[in-house]
Amino acid sequence: MTTKKTGVFVFMLILLLIFSMSFASPPDFTFNKSVGNWDADTSTSYTLATPVALACDSQNNYYVADLANNRVLKLNSNLEKIDSINGIDMPLFVYVDKDDNILVCELSSNSIKKYSPDFQLIASWGGSGSSNGEFHIPRSIVQDSLGNYYVSDELNHRIQKFDNSGNFIATYGSYGSASGQFKVQQGLSIDNNDRLYVADTYNNRIQVFQTSPSWQFLTSFGQYGIYNPFNYFSFQTDIFNHPRGVYVDKNTGRVAVTDSLNNRVMVYNDYDSDFSFYESQNGYLNMALPTHAIIKNGYLRVLDSHSRIMKYFSNFNNTYMFSEYGEYRDSNSMLSNPQSVAVNPLNGNIIVSDSFNHQLDEYDADGNWIKKYGGIGGPYGYGTYTDYFFFPKQSCFDDQGTLYVADFTNGRIVYKNASSNYFYTEVSAYIDLPWGVAKDGNKLYVSDWKTNTIEVFENGYHTASWGGTGSAEGLFLRPADIKIGKFNNTKSLFVVDTGNNRVQVFNLNGNHIATLGEPTTDPLLNYEYELNNGSLLLPYGIAFDENDNIIISDTSHKCIRVFNQNGVLIDTWGAMSNTDGNFFSPMGMDYNKTAKLLYISDGVLQRVQIFDKHN
Repeated sequence: MTTKKTGVFVFMLILLLIFSMSFASPPDFTFNKSVGNWDADTSTSYTLATPVALACDSQNNYYVADLANNRVLKLNSNLEKIDSINGIDMPLFVYVDKDDNILVCELSSNSIKKYSPDFQLIASWGGSGSSNGEFHIPRSIVQDSLGNYYVSDELNHRIQKFDNSGNFIATYGSYGSASGQFKVQQGLSIDNNDRLYVADTYNNRIQVFQTSPSWQFLTSFGQYGIYNPFNYFSFQTDIFNHPRGVYVDKNTGRVAVTDSLNNRVMVYNDYDSDFSFYESQNGYLNMALPTHAIIKNGYLRVLDSHSRIMKYFSNFNNTYMFSEYGEYRDSNSMLSNPQSVAVNPLNGNIIVSDSFNHQLDEYDADGNWIKKYGGIGGPYGYGTYTDYFFFPKQSCFDDQGTLYVADFTNGRIVYKNASSNYFYTEVSAYIDLPWGVAKDGNKLYVSDWKTNTIEVFENGYHTASWGGTGSAEGLFLRPADIKIGKFNNTKSLFVVDTGNNRVQVFNLNGNHIATLGEPTTDPLLNYEYELNNGSLLLPYGIAFDENDNIIISDTSHKCIRVFNQNGVLIDTWGAMSNTDGNFFSPMGMDYNKTAKLLYISDGVLQRVQIFDKHN
């Protein structure tokens, strides 16, 4: 089982690469309702929904950018709820400046909002674009000793400088990998000497710049590498895998790096010590895709993708000595990173892969919750028995209502008969990290995230394998959802080839037929062109309507693409927003051809949306 866990959270690249582009409302689809996320706070507790940034003011109060709840939550020094700033459409970062003003990066509007300590909005600047003062994802913000602000303008691959009132001063950087260049840079921090630290995410490094009296590149550290917590020898202090955040403790100069896809936070000594290693807190089972970390009183405070705050009490490496804050997202009908939807052909009920609860949720066709399958839910609800799951991914039904589930980290496909509540193992050999599953008669098709192959089984026996790692026709890079549909009136297998930004179509014997949505240029450098040209970027889900049109979740473009069964793009709809009918991370989906209902999961926004189809 050791090798299966190496790349478990690679699938969450979607949390790292985010794009902004809006399209017209869908002419054929209208929003019906959403399920999975709601305000569950009480007078004494709070439930987070994708917390992405943490800050602290001079009075030791904490602020949490609670993205999917559209708010910034204020907590006291004991991490108890005090108040909140509400109505922010997807706050991506929060920062407290030297006057205790609260700066928020609002994702949907591509703007900076500045609030006074008593939550009065006192300034706002930005807007979508690439001109001076405009943003394509303002990912983070910090302030220097002179009162100037620096904003990580993620998809413009630059840092912008503003005065205390938000007036533009200068811009630094460009797309690339040379010193002083950036590739989807995200987190920022600044030390007592006005040195700016940049988490250069897709270059897998931290860059350091002098900001005063003039901008100057100083140094960088880090390189790409994968850490496996179950392999002692894979631990290296100089490797990162998509570092999202960086934070400098101004008391000690120590630097905390949120090494997200390695599921750890690394802490280094100060600049004058050449960033020698200090400590690491990590672990596949006790820290899942951390989103941000800060150092307070010498100890780490970490946000992770189980929507919780982890407060560490030890500087020893890889300790389990931490407390958790925030209620688990494991109550009935509440979802935690839902990533797949399957429609039962017998009754129209849907099964949602409630992945970070290690459960499946069943709803009726109208979105009314029925029951859960799996363990106890929450971060520790995983298990290896057949009625437990470990980050379940895609599920599907056959014509008799038998449910098949890709039990990702357990490396197996399990099934449940229509009349039973118990699961049994269908296959576990020949697969390692199964993401997608599709059934056609006696044949079972499985996409394997690790081997980048499609594995075929018939009556439980392994009969074929095709694919392999690569970008050429017929090869894959992180194949996700798969489904049986029609292409040119011929029954075909559609494979969502996530890492290659495309959907590949095969006949049922594995012969390549067509490719949909593949970009023609670098989608990071030319993302707007590719998006407007109908290309895909990290797609995850696919469905088919009653006319055999192909519906694809273009995940990192925050939209839905519709192709006809000949592969011609006929529609695009959706916008980057947490409002009804829009998306942050549209993923797995399915369509009820009888009721004409489309179900789309959104892992980051912790919900499944239901759409009515009219034509």
